[in-house]
Amino acid sequence: MINMKQITEKHLIAAIWGGAVLGGGGGADPKAGYRLGKAALDEGQVLLASIDELDPEDTVVTASLVGSPKAGGMGPDLDHYVEAFRLLEKVTGTEARAINTNECGGLATVNGWYQASRLGVPIADAPCNGRAHPTGLMGSIGLHKDKSYVSRQAAVGRNARIYVEGGLGEASGMVRALSGTEGLVAVARNPVSAGYLKHNGACGAISMCMDLGMAMADAVQNRLGFDPLVAGCVADVSKFDSEERLSGYLAASAAATFLKGVLLSVGTVGHVDIEVKGGFDIGEVSILSNNSQQVRQEVVRLTFMNEYLTCDVGSHTVFSFPDLISVIDVNTAWPVSSANIREGMEVMVVGTSYENLILGEGMYDRDLYRPLEEAVGRRFEVPKKR
Repeated sequence: MINMKQITEKHLIAAIWGGAVLGGGGGADPKAGYRLGKAALDEGQVLLASIDELDPEDTVVTASLVGSPKAGGMGPDLDHYVEAFRLLEKVTGTEARAINTNECGGLATVNGWYQASRLGVPIADAPCNGRAHPTGLMGSIGLHKDKSYVSRQAAVGRNARIYVEGGLGEASGMVRALSGTEGLVAVARNPVSAGYLKHNGACGAISMCMDLGMAMADAVQNRLGFDPLVAGCVADVSKFDSEERLSGYLAASAAATFLKGVLLSVGTVGHVDIEVKGGFDIGEVSILSNNSQQVRQEVVRLTFMNEYLTCDVGSHTVFSFPDLISVIDVNTAWPVSSANIREGMEVMVVGTSYENLILGEGMYDRDLYRPLEEAVGRRFEVPKKR
């Protein structure tokens, strides 16, 4: 473990800031992510291992948080995250030699850090996906294609805990059903070898979250002269901003540049339509452009199923999942999830092609997009592996 990166609090804040952007409307609450990550640092050493620093035969277990952010509040207690791993180990006899997270997001990026600190193992820099995604199977790193594969999952909430095994779809469905009553549940699932993860995971995506957070911080510091990677800035960078709201524009612009994307719109949130259905936050939102030079006010429309799935400007679709669509609050410089977006917010929309992201194997299967298409009534183009 000598060469593994030891995580500091600055790494933590950068990871959840960049991760919240890559969450694309999902990936859970950055404030909860900070608390979880800080608890991990307070508990002991947190090490980040590249996939090549692990033995190919090492068992890696995925940490996940399943459910509706809107219904789930701040999620399970700290002990529940660890209890899920201990339940999985107790029932299956499988001991994790490293832990990876299911996806990137304000909390998701650091999900597994506390468990790893408590269990004395490193974090694998190879999440199941390098952006957040709506369904469990999208984070299955291709295991769903093996019809003989038996999924093993332990899920723990505030009031109940279950262990399930079976086909990936069936096991994930049972965990999702538990989240319907619990709101959010902590999950340990699908042990695989590090060798398998190397070929099917999003290798390097945790580092990408950190680098993105650092790029946004550098843009703010270079212009405004303060370091936003301090604990007090979590979920509100602009409180340190002497030039009102400029930090929000700087962060969003830096994110767009880092991701080789575009800062698509600056505007005010208009209509928001959201419902919790089947454990997902599903709906749409309109954003009215604040560009006073335009003869007609431009309307940006987003649909979402936890994550923002489509972005339309007028009648033209400019981004569509698994492209990344991230909404950033002008006043705080932090991304806004679909569960927390509200009418009247002043926001910026950042978008980039999936080609500029690190995607896991689950993003390349057409069948896994069908639940999204049914939820929002749109068809999605499935990327081809490069």
